[in-house]
Amino acid sequence: MQLTNSIEVAGAIDENSQAESLACVPRFGKVISLHPTMPDRIYVEFDGLATGSTALAKIGRLFRKSELEFAIESGLTCRIEFLNGDITLPVLTDIFFSLLDDDQPVILRAKSLIIEAENELIVRSGATQTKYSGRDGRVTTQAKYITSQAEKAQKIQGSTIAVN
Repeated sequence: MQLTNSIEVAGAIDENSQAESLACVPRFGKVISLHPTMPDRIYVEFDGLATGSTALAKIGRLFRKSELEFAIESGLTCRIEFLNGDITLPVLTDIFFSLLDDDQPVILRAKSLIIEAENELIVRSGATQTKYSGRDGRVTTQAKYITSQAEKAQKIQGSTIAVN
């Protein structure tokens, strides 16, 4: 992958896009990486940029770092606009979170993650599921096999415990 800055973008433009560069319109692209020292800059690739090349782009609106990392890890499609219509000045303006590829895993990374549901939350994979009911405070896990492990103590507490 060849990294370029915004001044060098003109040289990395695909030859088929040279005519388009005069009337530069927003394009689809992907966020490739965060800039290591400038928090308002990212490396992107977009339609019309030579294959394997990236361009240094400005972040055009307030994205959280976790959103940018999610876009990178999941390969999300983004909207790249150009300052004053200049293809050498790309600006990230939108990340399309709704365009996730069904074949690719979604990766969530955070120091803390909260999923809230007022009535019910179901986590399902195939025929296995865990259901959290906000109505009656019940957690129900259904699976062919359930394994529970602890390195130290494992406690089961309840006013009533039924086994089989």
